[in-house]
Amino acid sequence: MSGSIHLIYDKTLKVITDVLHVKGAAILRIEETDFYVERFLAKGKMERPGKKITGQQDLMNKISQMKKPALTSSSIFKATIVVEIMHEAHYYVFPCLDSHMTVIALIIIPVADLGEFNEENYALVHVVGQRLSVELEKSRVIKERESLSEFNTSILESLDEVTWDYSITKKRISWFGATNKVFGCSKEEMGMRLDFFLDKVHPSDRAVLEEYFVMNRQADQKFSSDFQFEGVQGDFSWLRIEGVMHSDADGNAERVIGVIKNVHNEKRAEILRIRAMIKAKDSERKRIASEIHDSLGQTLSVARLELDSLSELYSDDKFKEKVISVSGLISGAIQESRAISHDLMPPALVDYGLIPALETMISQVNRSSEVNFSFIHNLIQDEIDQRFEEEFETNLYRICQEGVNNILKHAHATNATIQVVRHPNSLYVSIEDDGVGFPQDGQTKEGSGLGLKNMANRVAYLGGKIDFESNNGSIITIEILV
Repeated sequence: MSGSIHLIYDKTLKVITDVLHVKGAAILRIEETDFYVERFLAKGKMERPGKKITGQQDLMNKISQMKKPALTSSSIFKATIVVEIMHEAHYYVFPCLDSHMTVIALIIIPVADLGEFNEENYALVHVVGQRLSVELEKSRVIKERESLSEFNTSILESLDEVTWDYSITKKRISWFGATNKVFGCSKEEMGMRLDFFLDKVHPSDRAVLEEYFVMNRQADQKFSSDFQFEGVQGDFSWLRIEGVMHSDADGNAERVIGVIKNVHNEKRAEILRIRAMIKAKDSERKRIASEIHDSLGQTLSVARLELDSLSELYSDDKFKEKVISVSGLISGAIQESRAISHDLMPPALVDYGLIPALETMISQVNRSSEVNFSFIHNLIQDEIDQRFEEEFETNLYRICQEGVNNILKHAHATNATIQVVRHPNSLYVSIEDDGVGFPQDGQTKEGSGLGLKNMANRVAYLGGKIDFESNNGSIITIEILV
């Protein structure tokens, strides 16, 4: 726009000099407490000094009061470049006003003979001056708008978020804000097609986001969801999408708008909190299991041996019968303490790993419950022997254990299946039953039940995704990157 204003200055001065045939003229631009000599004509040559004139407060006060064209004495511009350029005694000054009646520019024409400067001259300068006023105000408005736009852009880019506008009819998306900070890609790299964005969304989250963007939803219905997005280095960061769908006059889905925020630190802090809680819980399990096995179990064993030895001291049949009864109770307590200790920290998990421990657990449950459990996995023996990390195995075992306990306590199921499937980069776990399913109030689906919340926490600890479904029974699906 600045280029076009310079052209307007040139044309304004050229029209004045060509039509009025004056030997000198000047255009001054007023800006707050200063003014600038934008153009002047001296000795038939146009100059563009752009010189700033300061320290002329009296002159600025007089200029600000000029609301109409006037003939003035040259003394008004004394000690300025204007007098140096034009040496005549009088000037015809036309003030260019904006819509607020503020002087934004002056057209100055030296007048040697006042009698020769007639009404026709006034009219011509008036037309040219009005045109310059309009163009200068238009330039200022555009400049302010661009400045505001730059300010808004800088504000958006300083935040860890991106706003977006997706046209359902055109299938085009526009991005605004800190795309580099949020996505690791420029706005140009993100493009206007939705495919590039969705291809970088984690597969387990993609279907949900496709529904938000593509499927027709109720107008003005807001949505929010956390998802993982693949960065430049191939690692995933947590983002949160929030938006709302708008409809056209006929009620058809027209566009979806919203914001995407970087919540990776928030998620990491949540995961660290969950990890600390789970570590503390598992450490306490190990401690209690060790105390039961090493202390209580041994104390009960010694007590049973001491009690059995009493039967050798007395030959009374009733006494011996009582000793045998009490010894049986102690034996039962020993077995029960071992079972509790093994449940808290299964030896099969410690000694042989996840798959053997799950097989042992399912075998024991089938012997003691009316539910028929099946266990399926696709790991070969070498993969079983290779083992996962201890924390990974412990948490996955606890997840399956919690799922089995929920089925036994609440599902009223006849059959249930635990499945572990290893993929090249992920592990898939499903826990399915043919029972009554989850309550339909939506709360269990969100994992608000204590058992399901514990499962969700452990999945989050492992950086995975968990989903609860209820349809002719219930199914819990888990996907964890390995």
